Amino acid sequence: MPIEVSARDANELPQLEIGEVPAGTRSLALILEDLDSPLGEVTHWLVWNLPPDTHCVDALHLPCEGRVGMDAFGKVGYLGPVPPEGCHHYRFRLLALDAELDLEARATRSQFDASAEGHVLDEADLTGALCSADEDADADDPA
Repeated sequence: MPIEVSARDANELPQLEIGEVPAGTRSLALILEDLDSPLGEVTHWLVWNLPPDTHCVDALHLPCEGRVGMDAFGKVGYLGPVPPEGCHHYRFRLLALDAELDLEARATRSQFDASAEGHVLDEADLTGALCSADEDADADDPA
């Protein structure tokens, strides 16, 4: 993953392009998860009720209809990856839902999961890796 997505750099949501949304989709949801955290899957970002005709999401383009939830650290909004050690895999999950979720902004991941249950028509994943600052320094060391 580009370092700009990391909270130790620009902490910018990368541009995510969306296409081929299934028929019957009433809303979209996006989740960013750390798959390698010792705590289990950690949510770094969560947004739902994006219109089904959304084609691009990035740091400057988040449809106003979207509701942003709480990350695993109790914060609302995008928190870019910062692996504490080693290299971690981060997954963006796009969910096509057959309903708009009746869920207020600032909801937790477990509240989102309960609300979305039974409404997922399809999903797409995009996974990338990011290494800790120590790993990056080791990779740059020619020794």
